[in-house]
Amino acid sequence: MSSTLLLLIKYKYLILLPLAMTEGPLLAIVVGFFIHLGYLSLLPSYLILILGDLVPDNVYYYIGRYSSKSKVIEKYKSKLTFLSKHFDRIETIWHTHTFKTMFFSKLAYGLSIPLIIISGNVKLPYKKFILSANIVAIFQYGIFLIIGYYFGRSYELMGKYAKFAGIMIAVLGIIFALIY
Repeated sequence: MSSTLLLLIKYKYLILLPLAMTEGPLLAIVVGFFIHLGYLSLLPSYLILILGDLVPDNVYYYIGRYSSKSKVIEKYKSKLTFLSKHFDRIETIWHTHTFKTMFFSKLAYGLSIPLIIISGNVKLPYKKFILSANIVAIFQYGIFLIIGYYFGRSYELMGKYAKFAGIMIAVLGIIFALIY
């Protein structure tokens, strides 16, 4: 992650999109922190993070859309045994509760990619897919940027308290040395 931070500081927005496509929510927290420190601006960073989330989702959707059901089940069967058993139920959920399914799919670490591939595989209409993906990305990255921004603020305050504590320890050390 340290090399990611160095790349982000050096290249800023040029590297933010490729990083957003691979790093995701953790990067959004770091970007929020950098916004607080003044390295990045809010609006371009926010839009790039959303785009970096939607591009891979679209790729996964179309992989599923143009793959056969049996290939998708076979690929993920060893990792997700419930997938082959409950594929019909997952298909129903994608069609009847698209937004909720997208929301929980994005939160499901390690399951996100297969679940989004399944959304294409079950022929979820693209308009429903992209609308729910956009809404979830806007909400998700807004929250993560806020967390990063306020973490940055806390970090700054922590630095001030650490400096004060250091001064107090030094003063107490000097007083102790003088008394001794």
